[in-house]
Amino acid sequence: MTYSERNDGQVLGLIADKDRGALECLYDRYSNTVYSLAMHMLRDSGAAEEVTQDVFFNVWRRAASYDSQRGSVTAWLFSIAHHRTIDELRRRRRDQTHVQPGVDLSNRPSENGSYGDPLKYTTGQFIRGQLEEALVTLRPEQREIVVLAYFGGLTHSEIANQLGQPLGTVKTRMRLALKKLREVLGPQYKERAEYGL
Repeated sequence: MTYSERNDGQVLGLIADKDRGALECLYDRYSNTVYSLAMHMLRDSGAAEEVTQDVFFNVWRRAASYDSQRGSVTAWLFSIAHHRTIDELRRRRRDQTHVQPGVDLSNRPSENGSYGDPLKYTTGQFIRGQLEEALVTLRPEQREIVVLAYFGGLTHSEIANQLGQPLGTVKTRMRLALKKLREVLGPQYKERAEYGL
């Protein structure tokens, strides 16, 4: 059986046995989506590439620790990607406090970009932080669908194909995830609207 004929769990089992071909297979399947997630959050192609490499290095090191009872391979993989990206964002914030005044390491777009307005930029960062916290409240199988759709840019059909799940299951999980996110984020968005932010 070739690597491409194996499911994610089988490929990860081979990676746990230090099979480099299996790692290449998993990389081919998911590196674009991991990169999209990192790029969406970091807005820096170089940093997103570095995070993607780190994620698959972590998969190589930690494959044996994967527990199928706690969620799918993709949920585990995107959890690693999410945490690694958050670590990179935190590192940037720390680094920015130790630089000369006037040196900008935030990777904001220029004054002509959408975040040229400091209030809009700050509000955008605040919303992004709230969304990241809200995603943690979702069940793993719901979170992976939201991440694939909104950060990976996949359609419901593409997600169903990638996860090997019925389209109806994907749509139901997305609907439940969005309902939960509205419940979690609703109070903050209502408060922002009242203050005109």
